[in-house]
Formats: sequence, structure tokens, C-alpha cells
Amino acid sequence: MSDVLIGAMSDSWHPPMSVQKPLSDNVSASMQEPDRKDQNLNPIEGLGSHSYVVLATLCTVSLIVIAWSLVPISRQATRWNGCFQESFRWDRRTFPKDPQLVSKLWATRYCNGGSLSMPRE
Repeated sequence: MSDVLIGAMSDSWHPPMSVQKPLSDNVSASMQEPDRKDQNLNPIEGLGSHSYVVLATLCTVSLIVIAWSLVPISRQATRWNGCFQESFRWDRRTFPKDPQLVSKLWATRYCNGGSLSMPRE
């Protein structure tokens, strides 16, 4: 019985397996050269053919420069937030009867350089 099944399976038709070559391998060298001779690109067409690469490079460089320019702003904001938190805590400890809004205003004024470092009375 097993001989019958093996024989039946081997008699079935299977398409031959073939691996497709890349498109550039299918085109012969003799066909490529005349095409290249007919391509006389002027400078504007040459720029158009490379425009994607040029724009991608320009965008990448622009994003890097923008990110690099945000670093000092980020550091200044971190310092200002630390100054505000510390000044606000000091003002709440020193003047507990003042409203919270007044303490925030004094902390903001101090961290922006608008008041002296000596305590208010």
C-alpha cells in the first residue's frame, strides 16, 4: 500500500523552482550602453535626479542643528525651575501666613532677577 502512495506522489507534476534574478542582471550590457549614451542630462535635470538625497541630507542636518540649539534652553529652564521651587519653599517657611499666590509671585520675581536676595519684611 505504501508503494502505491509513493508512486502516486512522484507521478504528480510540480512546476520547476526558479529563482528570479535582479532586473539589472536580466538586461545585457549591450542594451545598457546605448541607453546611457542617449542620456545627456543638463545641470538642472542632474539636480532633479539627486533632489531626494539633497533634501534628505538637508533635513537631517537641520534637525540635528535644531536639537543642538535646544540644549542651552533646556539647561536654563532646569535651573530656573530649581530656583523657583527652592525660593517658593523658603518663602512658605518664612512667611506662612502669606497666600500661596504671593509666595509664587515673589519666587518668580526673585528667579527672574527682579528682587534682591535679602528677605522682604
